[in-house]
Amino acid sequence: MLTASPELRKKIRLLIRKFSRHEMKQWEKILAPLDRNMRILEVGCGRGGKTDFLHAQGFRNILGVEKNEFQVRECLRRGLDVVTLDEFSTRHSDEKFDFIVLSHIIEHFDFSSLVEFIDGYLAYLKPGGMLLIATPMLHPHFWLDLDHQKPYYPQGIKNFYSGADEQVGFTSKYRLKLKDIRFRRSPFRVKNDRSLLLKKNDLPILLLNVLSSVLFKFSFSVFGYKSGWIGLYKMKS
Repeated sequence: MLTASPELRKKIRLLIRKFSRHEMKQWEKILAPLDRNMRILEVGCGRGGKTDFLHAQGFRNILGVEKNEFQVRECLRRGLDVVTLDEFSTRHSDEKFDFIVLSHIIEHFDFSSLVEFIDGYLAYLKPGGMLLIATPMLHPHFWLDLDHQKPYYPQGIKNFYSGADEQVGFTSKYRLKLKDIRFRRSPFRVKNDRSLLLKKNDLPILLLNVLSSVLFKFSFSVFGYKSGWIGLYKMKS
């Protein structure tokens, strides 16, 4: 039986992750021209992974808001400036931000809830401020995340917030202009497989996924597929 041990599976996962990195390189490109002194609101910051990344890119003035109170406590323990939803509404209700980050959030909303969610936070964005959206596209593994509601595409967001109402029944009162767009690419990987799910005789498939990730890395992401996008929008005055 060619079954990988738990230790080997962990090493393989780390190796695949190492060779599969692509999204954050696109973040670096899209963030490069931005003012490092901007006041940033990171919505749904989780355990602070993206906050750490923003800090590493030179941004310092970052407030995170997170609904999971356990994750808020973890962030505070690490010295990050993070508040709960209630704390945000009471302590920061009059504040305006230069930059709002929505990273891997919008795919968890249906359309009507999404409009209310985004518009609710755009109320805190200064005229001329920037909004960053990072989200997956529909790809072979999109529905593996149980709470994904639907994929959204940059054209749809662009149209809805441009004021053009040809394709939608209504538009937002806010106007956003797309300033930059980058696409995330991912390596081809097998996930829906009996051996992987049962963790029996899974070594051949795991090694195949490693090989695919290596090819992805050394083909400069050509040997892969588009799996997400990162869009930078500017609020019209």
